[in-house]
Amino acid sequence: MRFGCWTPLRAADASGRSPLRAAIDGVRDAEDQGFDMVLVAERWLGPWLEAWHLATALALTTKKIELITAVHPGILNPQVVAKFGATLHAISDGRCAINVVNGWQQSELDVYGNGAWLDEPARRHKRMEEFIGVVKGLWTDTAFALDGEFYRVDTKGLAIGRPVGPLPRIYATSHSDAGQNVIAKSCDVYFIDSPARHREYENNFAAVAALIESMNRRCRGIGRQLDYCLNASVLCLDDMGEAAARADGLEVQARNNRALLVPGGVRGLGSGLVGPPSLVVERMQRYQEAGISGFMLRFLPQPVGRAKFVESVVPRLR
Repeated sequence: MRFGCWTPLRAADASGRSPLRAAIDGVRDAEDQGFDMVLVAERWLGPWLEAWHLATALALTTKKIELITAVHPGILNPQVVAKFGATLHAISDGRCAINVVNGWQQSELDVYGNGAWLDEPARRHKRMEEFIGVVKGLWTDTAFALDGEFYRVDTKGLAIGRPVGPLPRIYATSHSDAGQNVIAKSCDVYFIDSPARHREYENNFAAVAALIESMNRRCRGIGRQLDYCLNASVLCLDDMGEAAARADGLEVQARNNRALLVPGGVRGLGSGLVGPPSLVVERMQRYQEAGISGFMLRFLPQPVGRAKFVESVVPRLR
């Protein structure tokens, strides 16, 4: 079972740390606590640090943790991402991975992608498929060429820098049939977003298990296999009543804003990882039996929640 966490995008305390210092300190602490992977989210709008630059800084200040860096088709060309990935893979000694995100904020794609927002989901998924195909093709094929709807590439024998050793893993998520077909065909890890509302855990668990089985059927049909990573939030307290009450309060606060929809945010409480350590362990093991091999986690509150998880939950799972 692999554990991951999100890179802090800004300081969460009053210590006066810069966003870069907070991110480095947070990820180094996670590595020291035994976390296997960290997600470097991309926030184009707002003051957040750009993901690839931040991942490079993290590569130089960590030793073991996998660096999963977000990319948005339509903003960065896949040719550039292939080069970025090969470079980060070398700098990090083989710890680069990418998370392909179609995006849901039209303003991000329009401003930073020069009008790249696509209204039709089918076209977004087609662009995502071509994007991944170009990245993988440039990493593996000495004579790669594609004349697609969105990207045109012909290396014509040019010298292309490629990752050395095992290729960076490609993560992605999608809630649509077309997007899931792309993931089954082209990706290595499927990020599953936890359904919302912690009191609906049993229904949510059943939905996750059914999704894994559905994706496994897709993969068997084309001779492939995926790993599955669950985006979830943890609210681990010794008293079940207190944990449930806090989760209820957070979900009420998020009811009228998009925070409930953000993977790993308040929505992530729907994974049911709410309550005493024994319950969190039991439910994570149940997810593992259903096919989940990794958890990308946020902790409520942070960093106290993460310390509690590391002390009381991780030893029972490893």
